[in-house]
Amino acid sequence: MITGRYTTALEPAAVLPPESCFESMRALMNVTYLCPQCEQATRCELSLETSAVTCHACQHQPPVAGQALQAGTEPGQAQLQHCLICGNEELFIRKDFSQRLGMLIIIIGFTASSIAWYHYWTYTSYLILFCSALLDLVLYSIVGNLLRCYRCNSEFRGLHSENHSYFNLEVHERHRQQTARLAELQVLPGELPGSSKGT
Repeated sequence: MITGRYTTALEPAAVLPPESCFESMRALMNVTYLCPQCEQATRCELSLETSAVTCHACQHQPPVAGQALQAGTEPGQAQLQHCLICGNEELFIRKDFSQRLGMLIIIIGFTASSIAWYHYWTYTSYLILFCSALLDLVLYSIVGNLLRCYRCNSEFRGLHSENHSYFNLEVHERHRQQTARLAELQVLPGELPGSSKGT
């Protein structure tokens, strides 16, 4: 699964000329996806002219879904209609915050608090817990949002997300079951010759 490890922020572009807005858009929009050939996570910059993305590990260029990117209502920003990688129209908004970093802050805070509690530094122990929770909350609140595909887990940054909603467990479960059924259908043809041979 691809994790959110990269953060980007859109710059105000109201006073920029159209050419500068487009160059800004070209530099800030990107996608992080799992290459279908080498199965390595890679990130590529995007623009309204993008017709293919290139894997940095194996140089594979899967074609992108057509008419996925459209100009947004504000200069320098674009809207994603459907996933560029798999063409799925169902995407969700999530915070561009590393879950590993959040867990690391909590673990360090809990460990330090336990050491302080062991030495009977009661107030210090509570203060450490409060500061670690506050730090986690501040970092979570200041990071931006990203769009993530339910089907292929590709992550898109630097794009308008107003035409999409937040995570929906029902939609996620539906895509998970579809993926599991497709995996079973790919395994069955390989098992049939072996099963018929043994009979």
